[in-house]
Formats: sequence, structure tokens, C-alpha cells
Amino acid sequence: MLKTYNISGSAEHWTSFFGRCFLTGSVCLVLLALAGCSNRTIQISLVPTHGGIHPHIVKASAHWLVNNRIAIVNISGMLMDGTAGGLLGGGHNPVSDLKETLANIQSDPRVKAVVLRMNTPGGTVTSSAMMYHEILAFKRKTHLPVIASMMDVCASGGYYVSCAADYQMAYPTTITGSIGVIVQLFNFHRTLRYLGVQAPVFVSGPNKDTASPFHAMTPENKKIIQGFVTQFYARFRNIVKTSHPQVNPKNWPKLTDGRPVTGEDAFHDHLINGLGGLESAIKLAKKMAHIHHANVVLYRRYSQSSGSIYARSNMPAPQSRQVNLMNLNLGGADVSALLHPNFFYMWQ
Repeated sequence: MLKTYNISGSAEHWTSFFGRCFLTGSVCLVLLALAGCSNRTIQISLVPTHGGIHPHIVKASAHWLVNNRIAIVNISGMLMDGTAGGLLGGGHNPVSDLKETLANIQSDPRVKAVVLRMNTPGGTVTSSAMMYHEILAFKRKTHLPVIASMMDVCASGGYYVSCAADYQMAYPTTITGSIGVIVQLFNFHRTLRYLGVQAPVFVSGPNKDTASPFHAMTPENKKIIQGFVTQFYARFRNIVKTSHPQVNPKNWPKLTDGRPVTGEDAFHDHLINGLGGLESAIKLAKKMAHIHHANVVLYRRYSQSSGSIYARSNMPAPQSRQVNLMNLNLGGADVSALLHPNFFYMWQ
């Protein structure tokens, strides 16, 4: 026997229902189309993605009634005073994240020590300096011990920032060092001339368009840029020398020529204080804080996972787009840098 169903409802009701279905379907089609343009995964999150940074226990003490805390602070990816992210992805400002996290720790009397979990190739000269001074200011206010725990990469600007810690620890296989400054400039003036394209410019002085990609650099232009590099490099060397007085003076030329070194070599040359992993850094943090037991907390946003002490350790380099014909890897930030160069403490 066939069953029949009576579907009732006003015209306004069904119009609204089908309207919502159409809107939902349209949004899904747009998201799928955008995702098909690149290697992306669409993630729909039901929690606030831009909420504040909060502590989450990732390793509870085996002892009951323990109130002490060791805080893990992530410093990962490219260090810059800005956000990075694509059409379907977002990002956070690492300078702002660090300041917000340190402010939260400062207001929590249960935190007895801080471990900076670092996985970064560095970043801009100014952002590296900002983060370095934020850590120094935090130490002056709280008098808490700070340990830098270097992961895969903690080079150039990352190493600069780590010098603000009381103790630097790395895996033997960590890539660190790369003490130096780099600014990458591009010039298209010959290509434009070959194509018959003109790029006239009107300036108030002969050096106003220094480093412009559309005009050949003059000897004076080059001298100006090199002067910046030399000044920033001297600042970096001074930071390292001040925090590492044990380095043999004979080794300074080699250690500060920009080369990356392994954690094992850095320890041998006194660029870091010890070898060990994140667990060793946490153990040392307890010892420096004169406590035996503590809960380990990771400061993160609600949208980020925290299953263990290793949770949310971003890749040291941003995603890129490969141009196979020229064997170049260019992301959005890289293309922008072609026209707006910056100075970096970064291992590229």
C-alpha cells in the first residue's frame, strides 16, 4: 500500500525555506570553487577564531594540589609586525601575539617560569628587535626565568630574539645562528627598456627613489643601502656579544658572517647555553624557578589545538606558489617585497 503524506505550510514559509537552501548551496559552491584553485582545505570552525590568547594545561603534574605553572610561549613562523594569510585563511601578528601572551602571564601569579618554544627563520629587523625588547621588559617586571627552546629552526632574527632569554637550549640538529642582515632588491629597468616601456619618475632629490626597481641604482644609492645593512648588522653583533661573553674573540668573524650552524656547533662555540629538547627546557625552568612540581600550560587561542607540549608549532616558512618556468617560489608577501623591499634578520 502506498503511503501519502500531507505537506502543509504557508507560501511565505516555503519561500523562506527554499531561499535558505539556495543561499547555503551557493556559499558551498563558492567555497569549493575557491578551494579547487589551490591546495587548500576548508575548515569550518564553530569556535571564535580570533579570540584572545588563554592558557591551556598540556601536561598536568602527577602530584595533587599543585598550583605552580610553567608557561610555554610559541614564537614561530616569519617574525613581522603584521598578519599573513590567504583568501580563505587568516593570520595573527606575531609581535602582538607575544605581547598579549606575556601580559597574560604577568597577571598570573601561578606562573613561575617561561619557556619560549621557537621555530622561526627570523623576520624583519624591526620586528625582531621589538620582540627582543618585549621579552627584556617582561623579565624586568616579573623577574621570572625565561628559557628559549629552539626547535627545527631558530635562525637570524629568531636567534636575535632568543638572546633575550636567560638560557638558550637547542636540539643538536636545530639550525640556528645566521647572524647577519639581508635585503633583496630587484631591478627591471633594462627589461622595461627592452619592451619599450617607460617609467618616468619625479623626485625631490637624487636619492628619493633609492632602491626603485624601475631605475638603475647609482653608486650613491648603493652606498646608502649598504650603510643601513652595516648599521643593522652592528646592532645584531652587539646583542650577541653582550649576551655571549664566553665566545672566543678569534671565532667572531666566522660566527657572524651570516652562516647557519647546527645546535651542536652553536653549543661548542658558546652561541647557546645547552643542548636538549623541550622536555629538558621545562625541567630546567622548574630548576631555575626553584620548584619541583608544576602544571605545564600552553598559551593559545581557542581555535588552536593543544593536545601536548608540542601542539601548534608552525612551519618556519610561509606557504608559497611555485613558478616552475623560472624555478622561483613566490608567495603573496614575496611578490609585495619585490616592490617594497625590507631589511631582514632572516635565514632564507
